[in-house]
Amino acid sequence: MARQKNLVRRHEILRNTFILLKKRGMENVSLQMIADKSGISKSLLQSYYPHKNLLITDIVTNFMTAVLKSLNVTDFKELNTYSKMKIFIYLILEQGIQDEGVERVVKSILSDRNSLDRWSQIFDNWLKDEGVKHDLGNDRQVQIGLNFIITAGGSLYIKRTELDLDADQISDIMVKTFMSTFLSIDEAKIDQTIGEAKSALQKYELATLTQTINEMFDN
Repeated sequence: MARQKNLVRRHEILRNTFILLKKRGMENVSLQMIADKSGISKSLLQSYYPHKNLLITDIVTNFMTAVLKSLNVTDFKELNTYSKMKIFIYLILEQGIQDEGVERVVKSILSDRNSLDRWSQIFDNWLKDEGVKHDLGNDRQVQIGLNFIITAGGSLYIKRTELDLDADQISDIMVKTFMSTFLSIDEAKIDQTIGEAKSALQKYELATLTQTINEMFDN
């Protein structure tokens, strides 16, 4: 019973943190604000999350997991891993472009080194789950590649208005760079991968993912 209560409390804290991040961005949210919104003391909050970075890491994990789950829908599940990677990145960035609150969350992720590392780790674990990690090259090579495209892609996203880029173009750049520079995959395969991803995205309703993200701390 105590374990269930702790799980419910943790979800409430995460939900309230996500709401505050959407409204204010990470730099303008304090532990005290999260505690107040959750109706608990700061000391009790810190018994669950001693530091704000730990909270942000959990937010990142849940946010990315919600997006990854969307890749299991009928339109996506039969695609190759790199097409799914393109779609995964696109959906995260497009959510930020379409929703001002989610954009604050995305920018919070992109401006925090720990969050970027967590994104890279989630990607790495996902490649293992997809069963392709062993075909990609040595582990360090893949990790460097993931770190590079996430950091560089994040910079492009933040400067997208200045550079006149959208989520589709940025996700193209990130996946093409990973496949060509770090995995030495030939251009024809890359073009096929990107094309398949774009075709699948045309059939996908972004509102489906929006609802999933809004409800990700409800259960």
